[in-house]
Amino acid sequence: MKIQPVDVGVPVPVPVRPEPAKQVLKFRLKRLFDRQFPKISSVGEPHYGNGTGGELEPSSVCLDKMVENYIEDTSDKLHPQPLRSRNRCNCFNANNNHGSDDEFDVFEDGDFVGNGSSGDSFDVLKSLILCASVSERNLLADTALIVEKNKHYKRKEDLRKIVSDGLCTLGYDSSICKSKWDKTTTHLAGEYEYVDVIIEGERLLIDIDFRSEFEIARSTGTYKNVLQTLPYIFVGKPDRIGQIVTIVLEAAKQSLKKKGMHFPPWRKAEYMRAKWLSPFTRLNNTNNINDNKLIPPRLSHRRTTVV
Repeated sequence: MKIQPVDVGVPVPVPVRPEPAKQVLKFRLKRLFDRQFPKISSVGEPHYGNGTGGELEPSSVCLDKMVENYIEDTSDKLHPQPLRSRNRCNCFNANNNHGSDDEFDVFEDGDFVGNGSSGDSFDVLKSLILCASVSERNLLADTALIVEKNKHYKRKEDLRKIVSDGLCTLGYDSSICKSKWDKTTTHLAGEYEYVDVIIEGERLLIDIDFRSEFEIARSTGTYKNVLQTLPYIFVGKPDRIGQIVTIVLEAAKQSLKKKGMHFPPWRKAEYMRAKWLSPFTRLNNTNNINDNKLIPPRLSHRRTTVV
C-alpha cells in the first residue's frame, strides 16, 4: 500500500457550502424547470457532446444563472407596488394555503373599498361616526368616563345600567330603553336594550359596545377595517344609526358572500335597524316617564308606559 505524502506547508482548501437560501431556491427552480424541459437524454438514448462530460440537461446548465437572476430581481423589488388584482402567483404554493383573500379584498361593484378613496361609502361612514354637536360630544365624554371607571364590569347589561344611573347622577334625563318588534316579511321578531338621553327636547341614543353588534364570522380584511371604524360607544341621533346600519351591513353582506357563507337573517339591515328604531319603553327614571314634552312629537307615539 502506498502512502501519499502530505505537504504540511500547503493550506488545505476548505469546501464552500452553498447558502441554505440558495439551496432552497435552486431546488424550487429546478423543479419548475424540469417540468417545462424534461431530460433530453435518458437510459438507452445516445449522448451528445465530446464524450468527456455527462448528459446534458437544461436544468443543470441554466439553473445557477436563473438563481442569480432571481436573487438580483428580488433585491431590486424590496418595495413592490400593491396589487389590484386577485390573480396571484402560486408557483410555489400548489395548495394555495399561504395566501389570503384579505390581502386583495375589494367589493365586486368597486363602490366600497378598504382604502377609503374620496367619495365612497367608507368616507360617508366615518363622517356618520363623528359627533354632530357639542351636546353629543359632552355626552360622549361623560359616558366614556363612567365606562372607564367601571371597566371591570364585563357584562354589557351591567355597564348599561351603570351608565344610565351615572348620567342621571350628573343631571341628565337618562333611561334604559327596551325596544321590541314583531316578525315581518323582511326580518325576524326581537327585542333590544340601549340608553337614551333627552337634551332640550332632542333624543340621543347611547349604545355601549356598539361595534360588537356588527361582528361576523370569518370576516374579510375590508370588513375588518369597516368594523374598526365603528366606535365602542356610540352617541347620536336615531337617524344616524339607521344610515350606519345600512352601510355596515352592506359591507357585511359582501364579506360573507366573498367567504361563501350564508347571510343570516339576524344580520339583515331591517333587523339591525329595528334594534334602535322600533317602538320602545323607558324602563327607569320614573319621574320623567310620563312627561311627553321631553320627547319630540315625531317620537312620542312610540313611547309606552310601564305599569
